[in-house]
Amino acid sequence: MSKITENYPLPTVHLNGTGKETLLKENVRILSAIADLREAISDCTFHGRDYYVQDDNPAMDAFNDDNAFSRAMDERVKHINNISDFAEYIEQHIEHLVDQN
Repeated sequence: MSKITENYPLPTVHLNGTGKETLLKENVRILSAIADLREAISDCTFHGRDYYVQDDNPAMDAFNDDNAFSRAMDERVKHINNISDFAEYIEQHIEHLVDQN
């Protein structure tokens, strides 16, 4: 078993389970949807001008690290990283399935 499967179980193709072709098809579909989501995120307008009015002193807060836009950016990055982690998880499923007989 690979190191990956020690972290969490991955599906095993066997006679009484879901077929390998189905498992691969469904996981590839998820990965494709993640790619579409990433494209939608990159096409989405995300700019500081849409957040500065939330700061106490917009003229001065733009020069410090604790302003509305930097907090919004931190939150956005957190979720993008979660999407990347999920994509990696699905890629591991695909790789694991491909390696099975």
